[in-house]
Amino acid sequence: MRLTDRWIGRPRLLLRSRAGRRAGDMGRVLRDLAAGADTGVGVRLGKGRRMLLLLDPALVGELLRERAGDVTKGPGVRVTRPLLGDGLLTTEGEVHRRARRLVAPAFSPRRLAGYVEQFASSAAAVDWEDGQQVDLHAEMAGLTLDIVGRTLLGVDLADARGMRATLEGALTTFGSGTGPRMFGRQVPQRDPAATAEIHRVVDEIIDGRREHRSSDRGDVVSALLDAADEPDGLTPQEVHDNVITLMMAGHETTANSLSWTFHLLGDRPDVVDRIRSDGEPYTRAVVAEAMRLYPPAWIMTRTPSVDMTLGRWDVPAGSTVAASPLLLHHDARWFPDPERFDPDRWLDARKDAVPRFAYLPFGTGPRACIGEQFAWAEATTILGTLVDRWSATPDPAHVVRPEYRVTMRPGGGLPVTLHERG
Repeated sequence: MRLTDRWIGRPRLLLRSRAGRRAGDMGRVLRDLAAGADTGVGVRLGKGRRMLLLLDPALVGELLRERAGDVTKGPGVRVTRPLLGDGLLTTEGEVHRRARRLVAPAFSPRRLAGYVEQFASSAAAVDWEDGQQVDLHAEMAGLTLDIVGRTLLGVDLADARGMRATLEGALTTFGSGTGPRMFGRQVPQRDPAATAEIHRVVDEIIDGRREHRSSDRGDVVSALLDAADEPDGLTPQEVHDNVITLMMAGHETTANSLSWTFHLLGDRPDVVDRIRSDGEPYTRAVVAEAMRLYPPAWIMTRTPSVDMTLGRWDVPAGSTVAASPLLLHHDARWFPDPERFDPDRWLDARKDAVPRFAYLPFGTGPRACIGEQFAWAEATTILGTLVDRWSATPDPAHVVRPEYRVTMRPGGGLPVTLHERG
């Protein structure tokens, strides 16, 4: 069956999808598009553009792993490239493989063991007060940015909150390109001042590290600068683009995952008590379940460079093929009672029944998140450290709804009142 033969054609479904799109509720859009389908569904995006939305984990694995050499990243890259340049998230082929190879040592098990100490000490050092009202999402973003600076970049971002505000200016604009506008052609306007400030800070980090390179500090900037010195090494621009990519991606996803976790814990004191009493592996199961319900990457798109067949679908080159962890993670075929927050599903026999590629919080294949193990260790360490000392009471007047950008974050933040445990 050719992709062109499987358009969404029922007016009811189209109208529902349009309503979700107008509301910015991409979860609703995806659910409406997938309703009644089994392995996938063809979607007409307008103006001749077309997309295949895969719903079968086996086909998702085939796209992202087995056929990875026959596809490039999807149209969202054009939105992020003005900020991220030619870094790990945006490059293809040998350029991407070389950068990934150079960055990989900073995420080795040996390095990770050293990072965990920093995760715990940074979380323990939060300057909160009993009874303080905060936006917990902003707090998590500042905390994870500070950690990225100290571990991956080898610098002390003295004003992580201030830097986070600047990053937010850029993230708000370029990130919206993969939200409701994903199904249109509009490219959002960027914040030139925020973008320029980020580039300036990254240049300062790189220049400072060039002046102090007498020892191996085990961070990404050192590895990239060493590679730039080799014959046919990285250009100064490639070093810059990979540093900015790691700064942006290295804190945003974990900040969102922690925020969603605390949101889910708001009315589950029983789960909080078990985190405090059981430690690992229960804490990891809580994070895993939060990322199931609110995956860091809610959709991944690819563009085939050749005509290909995926299952019963004949997919022409140049079309868009999408896999949505948000849909996969909420599919009752793979996760019974999918809307229920149930960390124990990762600790009993249900875990073994989940098909491969049905759970993809960090993607899979050669484009999977290089910092996956870093993110797991960071999130579980921070969560365990914070809940041992603090409780967070949600603001009952604030309705938390997902905001769909490059990542999925709590729209309007996560206002809470903090209480220090006795």
